[in-house]
Amino acid sequence: MGRHSICDGPGCPHRLRRTKDGAEVVSIAGVKQPRRQPGRRPGLLAVVLLALLSALVGPLLTDSPARAADPVATGSTALSVHLARLSPAAIGTKGTLVLAGTVTNDSEDTWNAVNVHPFLSRSPMTTRDQLAAAAASDPETEVGTRLVEQNEFVAIGNLVPGQTAGFRIALKVKSLIGTAITGEQGVYWIGVHALGQNAQGGARETLGRARTFIPLVRSNEQTSVSVVVPVRERVRRDADGRVFGTTSWSSSLAPTGRLGRLASFIASAGTHPATLLIDPAVVDAVSDLKDDNKPLSFGKAEDEDPDDEPTSTPSGTTSRSSNRLEPIDRANAETWLSRIVTAAQTHTTLGLGYADPDANSLARRRPTLLKLADKLAAQTFTALDIPAVPALAPPGGWFDDDLLAAVPKESMILVEDHAAPRTRTRWRTTEQQDLVFSDSQVADGGPGPTSPTDALAYRQRILADAALRLPERSTSPLVVQLPNDWDPGTGWELADFFNSFDQPWLNLVPLAPTTDSTTPTFTATLGYPRSVRRAEVPLDNITVARTLTQTTTVLSSLLQSENTIAHDLAGAALSAVSNHARKEELLARQQVLATNTRMRNRLAKVEVIGTEFVTLSGGSGTLAVTLVNGLDQPIEVGVEPQTSDPDVRIDSTKPVRMAPGERTVLRLDAKSSNIGVTEVVLSPVTEDGTELGTPLSFRLRTSQVGMLIWGVLGAGGLLLVVMIARRIRKGLREHRWRRA
Repeated sequence: MGRHSICDGPGCPHRLRRTKDGAEVVSIAGVKQPRRQPGRRPGLLAVVLLALLSALVGPLLTDSPARAADPVATGSTALSVHLARLSPAAIGTKGTLVLAGTVTNDSEDTWNAVNVHPFLSRSPMTTRDQLAAAAASDPETEVGTRLVEQNEFVAIGNLVPGQTAGFRIALKVKSLIGTAITGEQGVYWIGVHALGQNAQGGARETLGRARTFIPLVRSNEQTSVSVVVPVRERVRRDADGRVFGTTSWSSSLAPTGRLGRLASFIASAGTHPATLLIDPAVVDAVSDLKDDNKPLSFGKAEDEDPDDEPTSTPSGTTSRSSNRLEPIDRANAETWLSRIVTAAQTHTTLGLGYADPDANSLARRRPTLLKLADKLAAQTFTALDIPAVPALAPPGGWFDDDLLAAVPKESMILVEDHAAPRTRTRWRTTEQQDLVFSDSQVADGGPGPTSPTDALAYRQRILADAALRLPERSTSPLVVQLPNDWDPGTGWELADFFNSFDQPWLNLVPLAPTTDSTTPTFTATLGYPRSVRRAEVPLDNITVARTLTQTTTVLSSLLQSENTIAHDLAGAALSAVSNHARKEELLARQQVLATNTRMRNRLAKVEVIGTEFVTLSGGSGTLAVTLVNGLDQPIEVGVEPQTSDPDVRIDSTKPVRMAPGERTVLRLDAKSSNIGVTEVVLSPVTEDGTELGTPLSFRLRTSQVGMLIWGVLGAGGLLLVVMIARRIRKGLREHRWRRA
């Protein structure tokens, strides 16, 4: 069986060497090559005849076993080759190995007589370090033996610029073992090359390639793998609480969008154990889009003010947040939500904190916000009947050891094995949290030129690493966390991702919390580089988030109708401290501040009104003020006075329940023990005394004039009584004298 050698690695019998005059020749181990005699040159006539023959016959030729070698032009990528299907995913002992995909002419030239040839490396890789080096190798590196038998390749003809053609190659496994490959256990290179000629009939070139790995396992041993699929996306909301950027959301949730494909990918797991890593803020956002992306609700009976226009947010892109979504957009959102919720109820779900918070930054600077994120996440998952396991999975896989005490003990901490031993992936932290190391090498994906995160490329990389892990006899699974923004890509269905893990030597297992009491404690350092700490969300963002959470507390205490303000507004506040905010700190702060301003403007509609100057005659009296509920929701509010003079005391009022738009007059008892002018502020307050709304400020003049008047009147009355008594007495005396 003829083979055309293009390999360049261990075990390859062929070598490409350069002569002194610059010519490249192929040498074969064990075969002595004849030396060219110095000074000998072919005759001019022979050269001309050879050139003419090549020009006439070249375009008609295809690769054949009779040809010793084809010129291979490295560095040429005129054709894009996409390997969409490789079945089965591992080399067995019999059957057919199928490679299928597409070839696209990305150049401006027409390429003729294009053939697609498969290739395999003869010897396998046997260690994971070799595999990692292979995945990182230059895509132009020749790593296998091209198969050139007539029934081993396909001819797809000419390709004009922009044209795409499909290919399918079927190889008998028995014909490969012992000839194309040694058949030893390990991981082999496998892929395809697209060869063709230019329109002038020049030399055949390698114009495009695709390559990946394929394992061959003969052992009866078994290993296990856990695949973690993140459901993460940045959620931005405008000042009225609507999901911002509905155009991009609608595109992403469509069946052809990233989130749409991700939901279908997760659904394709079927009964295979998968592990989901979900940000509940994404689920809430899609739920809002399903319901036409309405503004924040202050209660079931709310009637939005007609002059409440949506607030513009600081962004350079146009948003459909203030518009109604198209029916197809709402339908896509509903389908996506149903798929994700069903999958989350079926598979193991790791629940991130709400809005995917920067756990390192919050644990270091404001642990209460981290607890708030966990609380909101639990509310969302409970409402959807999803039994989620609280989890932290910081981007980059780094977590600071010094912050473990701020993480609840029931949480799972998912980090990458930057420096951890690979033989064990499940541990307990020194604070007794469940600690899991995901594999950083597998996360790099497959080899180029194919996208390393292509569904098929990822599948083969996982299987390859799992196969090479067999000799380690690890008792814990190989944990693979797919990228946070992973897109399965077009044609991901052909990869048959989850079904390909049905190997006799492999178990796909969920990443559930460990119940093994013998799980050892990880006492080494996790490591936390300075560059990672510098990337944390700053204190300014945390301050802004706290500001909105405080406003949230006031609103939720004030409103008496059934509402979700406490959940929704707090969730919006956490977007300022999200991992997604690391790259756009200022924008995240501006959006949260805009929301806080809008909510404070609403609170300002609860106000105390009255006169600007009040005179209190005497040492006590009553102040009459009007309390106004300018909101369209029932509230419970009181009035708390503050005075600049401690000798002036004004009684506060108990909270009163007020209907929407209601005004009520309150009478406040005031007392003063001196004379003068006092500055008084009457503020609306919640039941717990938190100030809100628009206060009334006025000056209170107090005096003792009233008491003086009463004193004068009393003294005058007393004098009058005395005078009358004296006159009566005098009259009695005169009467007696006259009688005598």
